[in-house]
Amino acid sequence: MVKLARELPDADFNSLPFGSDPWRLCAGEADLALGRIPALMTLGNGFIGLCGPSAGSTDAGVYLNGVHARMPIHYHEGAYGYALEGDVRIPACNPSMFRIEVNGQTAAGWSSAELDMASGQLRLTCRTSEVAITVQRIVMMTSNLIVTRIGLIAEADAVVRVTPVITNPAKGSAKGPELSSSDGVYDPRVGNGGIIPGWTEVAVSPNTRVDCLLSSGWTTAAVIADCEPKEVRLAQGVHETIDLFAAIEATSAASYQEALDSALELVGTAREKGFETLAQEQRDWWRVFWGNASLSIPNLPAAEQAVRHGLFQLIQAAGRDGRTSLAAKGQTGEGYEGHVFWDADVYALPVLAQMAPATARAMLTWRISCLDDARANARSMGQNVGALYPWRTIGGRECSSYFPAGSAQYHINADVAFALKSYISATGDESILADGGAEMLAETARIWLQIGYHDPERNGAFVINRVTGPDEYSALVDNNLYTNLMAAEHMRFAVASAPNYLSLDEATAMLAAADSMFLPYDEAHCIPAQDASFFAREPWPFTETPSDHYPLLLHYHPLTIYRHRISKQADAVLAMALLPHAFDLATRARMLNAYEAVTVHDSTLSASPFAIAAASVGDTERAFHYWRVTSLTDTADLFGNSNHGLHMAALAGAWNTLARGFAGMRSVDGLSFAPIAVPQLGNFAFSVRYHGCRLQLAIEKNVVRYALEEGTQLQFRHQDEALSLAVGESIERALS
Repeated sequence: MVKLARELPDADFNSLPFGSDPWRLCAGEADLALGRIPALMTLGNGFIGLCGPSAGSTDAGVYLNGVHARMPIHYHEGAYGYALEGDVRIPACNPSMFRIEVNGQTAAGWSSAELDMASGQLRLTCRTSEVAITVQRIVMMTSNLIVTRIGLIAEADAVVRVTPVITNPAKGSAKGPELSSSDGVYDPRVGNGGIIPGWTEVAVSPNTRVDCLLSSGWTTAAVIADCEPKEVRLAQGVHETIDLFAAIEATSAASYQEALDSALELVGTAREKGFETLAQEQRDWWRVFWGNASLSIPNLPAAEQAVRHGLFQLIQAAGRDGRTSLAAKGQTGEGYEGHVFWDADVYALPVLAQMAPATARAMLTWRISCLDDARANARSMGQNVGALYPWRTIGGRECSSYFPAGSAQYHINADVAFALKSYISATGDESILADGGAEMLAETARIWLQIGYHDPERNGAFVINRVTGPDEYSALVDNNLYTNLMAAEHMRFAVASAPNYLSLDEATAMLAAADSMFLPYDEAHCIPAQDASFFAREPWPFTETPSDHYPLLLHYHPLTIYRHRISKQADAVLAMALLPHAFDLATRARMLNAYEAVTVHDSTLSASPFAIAAASVGDTERAFHYWRVTSLTDTADLFGNSNHGLHMAALAGAWNTLARGFAGMRSVDGLSFAPIAVPQLGNFAFSVRYHGCRLQLAIEKNVVRYALEEGTQLQFRHQDEALSLAVGESIERALS
């Protein structure tokens, strides 16, 4: 048995307080006191994020995808090329709020909440001595509407007054160091402090509100259909409903009028349609999505609930307009200040390409739209040609003030290329190349020739020095394995897919670099090394590290960590998960053991690659353990900070492990599967979309059944066997 660097926090699927209905999260009054409830019960549509309830409060936070302020970054000792400004997402006004008074007394907070993932609704209850109050809340997936139905059942004669409210947005303030929810120490993952530039009021009327972020030019227009209080007199036993309609639009244009007109039109149309019609539209939207993202784990309904909740929040958070992407916390909280990182490309986008390809394409369109900013970032980093995507951003510019673990992560370029290849492979849609994808691919690939070179000391091998890989506990290293492998894949893909944007000399140089890429190797462990000096560094003193000193980044100076052989999260193991063809089975098994012994999993990005890697070597017990961790990261709050917002990459990782780990799915070079039996999981089934077809896999005991549910004809592979199915056909194969 491998001695682990650190045991990951874990939980049992059936130990959660939210029930075992695979389609609903249910919280009672005591559960609403849990800090993660507002994030877990967020409703969204890719733009609006409306957080769920909390005990003793009827307020709910609103976050808008892509809408951000700009704030200066102050350095006591700066240097050339450092980021001078950062993007920060500011909570917006909430036009969907209301105040309820029963016989002149304000109704208190909620007593229960139910998130219905089948219909995309949040249901809340509150009870006074005279009236039982129910609320159905919807954030429409088809428009920027928030629709609310308030149900009133009189248990005694009562006068009920409902007053719609548009809450004020956050004002500017001095933001001090944030506190961790677990041990009360400074947590840089939430925010770095400073003067937060808040909203400036532009125009306010009884039913509209316009606010502007002067630092960035973003303006929001919020509208409610009717601002007048609604008063009803109820006799005992009478049931009454009151419907509220609100809309939020945003613009970065000089005039806000178009956004305001659009919001006014939305609420006008909503009043004409009515609640029931809009609720049916919402159910229809989710019916289509769940058809493409079907999932069944009959022996573990709570596990099915957790994975489905991950998909539910993922599609609600991902931008669908081509102008936004997927923030690390979606629109579910203030963690990471609303920034987008590389995990959106590597973890989330390949999942969405399988079940919501239009959304995956929109995320890539956003990357393409930021190409000029990536070019500017490359120049500031000293590269004369090409483009370098930022480590963290909202508007497209680099926002990282700590380059060793931020801007030095050049692998981001290869991650974006991996996302593009994953999308094209899953959908067959090569038109995105003509729509800017090929240019982006070529420009980002040029960076490798700028920062790498053929080293005569290594017989001409191509080396890439002084970069940081996904493991942020090893900074500014030479020849990071993940970076080098992904860079080689990137350059080959660019030569094949963007020939019109590369000169013959560039294409020749890229292929030569890819074919001679240096991959560090550790002879003692007989495995590829995470970087050229990884195994030469002093081992971390795990036996001397108190259990309450994890995550290490909150308790030790970065240099202390950098000097040691320790890994924050999957790095070389992530390479195994994304590029399994680069390693044979025996090597993967040795790598898994060696890197597990030095990885502390201080990031929620870590568990799913370890799960996929363990599944690839047939270690189902270890794979199931890591899958359970990534699945329950937020519903069980395993890392103690889900109140800052949900961990989108971990949510994606739960489905990735099912598909790419347990089912052995590969889709980059044709669709193939190598499923394994997972006794701890039992039977499971899920569907994938590929080139316009929908294929369902059902794994039961030692058999897998493939059924083509939509499309015409699909060719794929089971293990080494080529299979073909027409729509309506199915076939069974034994598991290996």
